[in-house]
Amino acid sequence: MRKLTRAICLSVALVAGATVAQAQSPSLPIPDSPGLQDPAAIRTATVIERRSLPPQLRVQVDSAMAQTSPDDLQQLRQTIETIPAATKALQARGMNAAAVIAVAVDEDGDLTLIAEESI
Repeated sequence: MRKLTRAICLSVALVAGATVAQAQSPSLPIPDSPGLQDPAAIRTATVIERRSLPPQLRVQVDSAMAQTSPDDLQQLRQTIETIPAATKALQARGMNAAAVIAVAVDEDGDLTLIAEESI
């Protein structure tokens, strides 16, 4: 669980940068946000493909992924599958939770999913 928390912490920092690169971003909450633990708290979900991140953020995502165990990533993906807004956003892009490599939740309940590009 500690590794999952670390992965989410790293993901929050990465997504914060990605969100700023795309638009004005609301401040992000502290890691371990209850948003991922309470699917009903998620209002919206946005999918950002890894390839659309600025190169510096891509390197950070890759570094975080190298430190994340397959079990922790699988647990994160299982959590994503329980969030209807996340599932719907991924399906709209022709993806599913298996594509998710990082996440962040802001204080308004907006979930950002960083996904591996579709093949």
